[in-house]
Amino acid sequence: MDNKSSESAHWKHSVGNFALLLLAVFASELAIMELLSPICSQLGRVPTALTDASGLALFSAFPISHFLTRLSPAQFEAGKPEITNRSLLVKAASGIFLIEFLVMLEIPTLFVNMSSQICDLLDAALTSLLCAVPLWRLLFTPEMRKRSCSLIDTPLRLYVLVLCMVFLSDLVQETLLLFLGTQKLFVPDKIVDAFLTTVVCAPLVWLFVARPLKRAAVSEEARVAAVYTQVIDGLVVINSHGVVSSFNPAAEQIFGYPADEMIGRSAALLFEGGHRVLVELMRKAPDRAKDQRFIEFNCRRRDGLGLIMTVSTSEIFLEGKSEFLLLMRDVTSRKQMEEKLRESETRFKQVFHQSEDGILFLEPGGDILLDANEKAESIFGYSKAQLKAGGFGQICASAAPPGLAQAVVAVTEEAPVHQDFVCRRQDQTEIVVSLRARRMVLQGGAVTYCSFRDVTERVRQAEKTREIQGRLIQTNKMTSLGLLVSGVAHEINNPNNFISANCEILARISEDMLKALQEYGPEGDQGVYLGGIPLRELGDQTRRLIEGIGTGSRRVTDIVTNLKGFARQERTQQKHEVDVNQVARSAVSLMDHELIKFTDNFHLELAEHLPPISGHGQQLGQVVINLLLNACQALPGRNSGVWLTTGFDPATGLVTISVRDEGQGMPEEVGNRVLEPFYSTKLDCGGTGLGLSISDSIIKEHAGLLEFSSKPGEGTTFVVRIPAVRAPEKEQA
Repeated sequence: MDNKSSESAHWKHSVGNFALLLLAVFASELAIMELLSPICSQLGRVPTALTDASGLALFSAFPISHFLTRLSPAQFEAGKPEITNRSLLVKAASGIFLIEFLVMLEIPTLFVNMSSQICDLLDAALTSLLCAVPLWRLLFTPEMRKRSCSLIDTPLRLYVLVLCMVFLSDLVQETLLLFLGTQKLFVPDKIVDAFLTTVVCAPLVWLFVARPLKRAAVSEEARVAAVYTQVIDGLVVINSHGVVSSFNPAAEQIFGYPADEMIGRSAALLFEGGHRVLVELMRKAPDRAKDQRFIEFNCRRRDGLGLIMTVSTSEIFLEGKSEFLLLMRDVTSRKQMEEKLRESETRFKQVFHQSEDGILFLEPGGDILLDANEKAESIFGYSKAQLKAGGFGQICASAAPPGLAQAVVAVTEEAPVHQDFVCRRQDQTEIVVSLRARRMVLQGGAVTYCSFRDVTERVRQAEKTREIQGRLIQTNKMTSLGLLVSGVAHEINNPNNFISANCEILARISEDMLKALQEYGPEGDQGVYLGGIPLRELGDQTRRLIEGIGTGSRRVTDIVTNLKGFARQERTQQKHEVDVNQVARSAVSLMDHELIKFTDNFHLELAEHLPPISGHGQQLGQVVINLLLNACQALPGRNSGVWLTTGFDPATGLVTISVRDEGQGMPEEVGNRVLEPFYSTKLDCGGTGLGLSISDSIIKEHAGLLEFSSKPGEGTTFVVRIPAVRAPEKEQA
């Protein structure tokens, strides 16, 4: 459609310009003949033809030159010669000169005995007709038509046409008067002249002036009516008193008033501020004529509903009267949407910046950071500028497991990512972060949304919970083992009682048997052996064997008694006097096999005349066993020693139990936590982390202190200090 419209416009311009050029040639020829007729009557035919042709070519050059200068720039194709306006002008003027010269030579021959006026008219008409073909082929080729535009603007074109019509009508009526002969009409020459001029001009004025103006007016009126009825903005025309004189359909729809109801009423009905706002609009209309800005006003509909309108006011003058055109645009919905958008943005910013999770927005398919909230800065220790400069890759550089950056880059709407990973903050602190990433659309563009939650404490608590559960299971095992040991000790005690009783009987029998052998045995015991023992040595060996059986039985009895006492719970919480040395001996007795297993250098140094303490012997024995067991497990080899020492400090009145080892010692960070519940450096060896913690609690229940000192590579010393009940017996004596 655009190509057809453009081609039609080019044809219209070309035909109009062609007609004007032919009219210019026709008028120029008539004018030259009238001006040069006195001179040409004295010249011959050839000089007259040359003079007339030269003048016509010269006069025609002006409209042709004007036509060529108004052509749009040419688009020359490759391989074709370039045609300039000057060459076209020379060719056109030469063609007109040649045609006019030939016509002037042939007119006297063709039209004999005709008046000069008729010859001039025929000359001009024939010249214009003959020039039509070369001018069209020269100046209105398809390429030239594409470049053509209107030769003169509409007002000027009409003006030129009117002048030409007056000029031509006067020439025509002069010619007609020669044929009519006004002396035979009995009418004055002036009336006939005016009548013929009117008759000749009337069709030309209608054809070239009135009809184009009417068509333009109808077209303009149709366009204005279409704009008036179809525009979506309200158009309200008011007079200088603010009374509505025009109210378009859009205004009816916006305000709910029919046009018939509003016309003749004040436009103040439309504004919340009433007449005051309307007067202000009218007063400032001339000042706003330059910028035509829209100003926002609160208006109201017929049903009372409030509206937000932008109004542009223009002052117009019709027939000397001032009117005002109000262009009113309803922006209520837009304002409401803008308000909702602002509220939504505010809520989004509050959620974004106040979220407990760190939030990052990344470009899809890359690690370029678009935005980050304050929590993300807090979690990773980087500022927003540092995060943007380093991108998401600097967070993923220390991430474990690896491949986090690749996983985030591959995120899509259908394949989000949920992953926990370990990374380091800017200060190299190790943290555990839970990541959720997904692709989303934000403000019309795709982004990768990543939320981070610092779960370091939660993971540590979960690890501690699992550790505690494991230790509780181990403690339960130890409790079950204690019950089992108590049962086993009871079962061992029964056969051991038989051994002990039979050992005493066997000792008496052996003594009587030895006496009998000495009294009734053979003379001389040379060569007599019993069980591979010479008869003369049988007494000593038998006594030694029976004594060993008795000692072993008593050892088993002591061990069973200590095991049963250690496993047995206290029946009462009431404290009684306890001999610390006896507690130490009992603990050593129970730990004898462990001591033999770990060291060849165990030393038991018990102070004499120790005062008793108030407490529970079983619990204190448990403390000593724990300390001895830890000391044994800390030894690097069997040559390292362990010392168990008891003592009394008269200055403080405290009884001391000291366990010292030549083990590996403890670093400071281990020493700071060694008394914490469930803390152990021997979890892989079955340690529960409860021994020292329980020991510390027991000593505190006895109003005492558990102190220790340790140096890595030199060993550790634990000292228990408990108040004595009374002074030592030696001092009392």
